[in-house]
Amino acid sequence: MAMADKRRHGRPGAPSDLDRYRAAFEQSRDAILFLEGDRVRDGNPAALDLFGVPDKATLTTLRITDLSPACQPDGRPSEQAAIACIDQALHRGKALFEWVHRRWDGTEFLTEVLLSRLDLDGGPEILVSVRDISARRETEAILQRREKELAEAHRIARLGGWTADLRTGEIHWSDEACRILNMDPSRPDGTLESFMRTVHPDDRKKVRTAIDHALDTGHLHVDHRLLDPDGRMRALRHRGQVESDSDGKPARMIAALQDITEQRELEDNLRRMAAILEHTQDVVTMHDGEGAMLFMNAAARQFFGLPEVAGRALARTGDDRDRSGLPLQTLSVEETVRHVHPDWAARKVVEEGLPCARQTGFWEGETALFDACGQEVPVSQAIIVQRDEETGKTLQTSTIIRDITERRALEDRLRREKTLSDSILKSLPGVFYQLDSQGRLVRWNDRMMTVTGRTGTELDGLNALEILAEEDRQATARAIEEVFTRGYSQIESRLITRGTTTPYLFNGFRVELDGELYLLGVGIDITERKRLEAALRQKASTDHLTGAANRQRLDAELKRALAHHQRYGVPTALVMFDLDHFKAVNDTYGHEVGDRVLLGVTARVSRELRDSDILGRWGGEEFVVLLPETGLQEGFDIAERLRRAVEDECFPPAGSATISLGVTAFRAGDTPASVMTRADQALYRAKNTGRNRVMMESEDEPAL
Repeated sequence: MAMADKRRHGRPGAPSDLDRYRAAFEQSRDAILFLEGDRVRDGNPAALDLFGVPDKATLTTLRITDLSPACQPDGRPSEQAAIACIDQALHRGKALFEWVHRRWDGTEFLTEVLLSRLDLDGGPEILVSVRDISARRETEAILQRREKELAEAHRIARLGGWTADLRTGEIHWSDEACRILNMDPSRPDGTLESFMRTVHPDDRKKVRTAIDHALDTGHLHVDHRLLDPDGRMRALRHRGQVESDSDGKPARMIAALQDITEQRELEDNLRRMAAILEHTQDVVTMHDGEGAMLFMNAAARQFFGLPEVAGRALARTGDDRDRSGLPLQTLSVEETVRHVHPDWAARKVVEEGLPCARQTGFWEGETALFDACGQEVPVSQAIIVQRDEETGKTLQTSTIIRDITERRALEDRLRREKTLSDSILKSLPGVFYQLDSQGRLVRWNDRMMTVTGRTGTELDGLNALEILAEEDRQATARAIEEVFTRGYSQIESRLITRGTTTPYLFNGFRVELDGELYLLGVGIDITERKRLEAALRQKASTDHLTGAANRQRLDAELKRALAHHQRYGVPTALVMFDLDHFKAVNDTYGHEVGDRVLLGVTARVSRELRDSDILGRWGGEEFVVLLPETGLQEGFDIAERLRRAVEDECFPPAGSATISLGVTAFRAGDTPASVMTRADQALYRAKNTGRNRVMMESEDEPAL
């Protein structure tokens, strides 16, 4: 007997199995409930915390459906769905599913529920484990958004990926890779040969060689050209690696594909720029810290008619310098300037250029030089002064001078081409405008006059805000200021167009012309875009089947009405109804007929409502009617009228239909959840008293 007690109880003073189970039950982070039928028999502290029930005594008075909304997201009544899940657990031993629960304060949240059958001496019981997964779902939604953002980044960067099965020859392309290769993402060509057909014929051998090399080395690195259907040539880059199977044989190649056309064009431009600088005809000279000239490039010697020394720097020999025929005046920066510049240009350099460069390190301006023939040549001149960072002593003074004779000729040409630019402005699809720093019009195209109905004289110097709708002027003024401070802005405003207003998208860029800042911009008529946006907004707030307000809009309207009630005390009623025996309609006639019945009921109810009333589909066959400026009794009368209207209507082929309705009215301190809970409870009483009934909330019913 002692041995038996020892086996049963273990060591003296040690916790029993029952103690361990009780500790696990009490300390579990998951909510745990015991059910008898559909009623809660017991629950752990985590359950009280999760559902917000004040104490265990209250918890054990509840049915499991008291902790759920009336219906689940799939439209099934929670009571019906809960019974089905409990039956499944009783027959199969377990049932795992997702469920929307409702806390004691009425807020709803998503959970994962595990029902387990416990076979006890007194008969089977149901153990319920509940875990809040709303945060997890939020995280999953965030991850989905991140994946979408990554895909968008790949699209912007023109970066795709592909994976090749080296045993079957099949290739899987990412959507962006398909777009880069001009493939249809829904029907991508999935073989190496189909890919090779996209490669420029002259590069196919190089690509095949690179792939063969990758099979040996494990790394793919190849650039090639692609010829688009429109004849445009693009450059692509593949970087990847080869993965081997357990036998060490190449099994899969994974690579990234990038469109490097712009990069190649930039590299080509840089190479061309380097070649230009290498063969520049600019005059370049350098003076040491004391002012003596140390270097003059070949272009400079040719310009001044001096002996050529192949552009090499002058070498120092002891205390002497190899100056290769340079005049004595070049021993001083100032003397050099006076020797090679006309008087007016020399004064500009000595009095303005050199002091500025010695103070800031750089100066640039337009001057003139005497060439080898003594002719005055207009030039653009830059002076660069290098200083010792510690002592501030001048180490070197350099100058870069460019002959701008051709540029001056080009400026004349540009003036002639202004006429051409004016013609281009006339052909723009939108209105063009140029504003000065005060926001006044200084230039515009003909379309501006056509659209606004104003003459050039009327527009000249006019404040641009005066041709906009008065309500939009303040915001547009801020946008104009933003252009001059930040360089760019964009805004939607309404342009006054011949007695009416038209929505336009305006943009502005800051430019400097002749030392003055201006705003250049184009406005595009967005009337059609606005129409499409309004249509999309309507679609986003409307139930796709019935045309009534959807759940999202109902939530917003309910919050707005509650705020209005709390602030002004305006009476407001809310009616919740659903179709009686609607499941039988779907089961008998099919869901298509059921949808027609829902449409018919929605249309019939809508005809009985005022313009200010809001009818919305709450879910499945359940609807909500928000009645502004309506008391409880008046709301009951309206609900009774709706009930009779639906009862008198015929909905072929299903025939007649009836609805049950619950009515409530706003109270002080109400929340959306408490209003909906009272309406739901009234509807529940209506359906439990014979259906096709209207039940009004009890005046003594406490607010939740």
